[in-house]
Amino acid sequence: MSKRRAFLIVQATLCILIAVLLAVFAIRIFMEGSAWQAAGHPSDWIYTREKAGGALLAVLPLFCVSAAMTVIGVVKGIKDEEAEKPVQDVELARNLTCARVTKPSAEMLRERELQKKLLIAGVAGFGACMIPILLYVTNSTHFAQTDPEGLDQSLIALVRFIAPWAIAGLACLTASTFLQGKSMQRELEAAQTRVKTEKEAGIVKDPEAVQTDSRLYHTDPETVKRRVLTRRILMAAAILFIVIGIFNGSMKDVLVKAIKICTECVGIG
Repeated sequence: MSKRRAFLIVQATLCILIAVLLAVFAIRIFMEGSAWQAAGHPSDWIYTREKAGGALLAVLPLFCVSAAMTVIGVVKGIKDEEAEKPVQDVELARNLTCARVTKPSAEMLRERELQKKLLIAGVAGFGACMIPILLYVTNSTHFAQTDPEGLDQSLIALVRFIAPWAIAGLACLTASTFLQGKSMQRELEAAQTRVKTEKEAGIVKDPEAVQTDSRLYHTDPETVKRRVLTRRILMAAAILFIVIGIFNGSMKDVLVKAIKICTECVGIG
């Protein structure tokens, strides 16, 4: 393993560790705050600047190390060489190859039909998993308590009920997407074989027809770089505003307003 690759692995591990620790601290603060409210302090706010600051302070050493490594990587030009390479898009390759085929083979048609069925199955499975969640959140008895302690218990029960169904729904979509990718790979191989067979037989599709059938356009590299830069700027701005909102108390205001909207305007409560 090269030093460059080891550096990138360590940096990625630090980022994952920081994200996990922040999530653990957030859950711990919520659970401890809920227990404190249930013990007879319902008016006390769970998320305070002191608690958030303590959690961030515990993660600060790792964050500083990660930031220092980022600076070193930028100065020394250490980056993932694979990041600049185009992503191997099986669907794109399949479409470009199929556009060169004059008449699809039976295997190609069979795989394309299978992909449609897999797509429908994945969406149907996800939709079926969302039905219990919809029935739960539209049942007013689950949100009848409006006091802080009852609200915390309702939120915990909501998460416990929704999490398994949401995981199952995402699993359906993931499995469907994975199997579609395998089917596209088989269709791509069948299309490549078909193109080779037609070429040997002297059957060549008109270039204009190929361009029309592909319906695909290559994105300019400069446009791709601008899009990536824009996404990074937006992500950095989002993280900055989230941190500012935590420290100026906006998070509490947003939660209170969200509760009022759900219980008064929408009519869930």
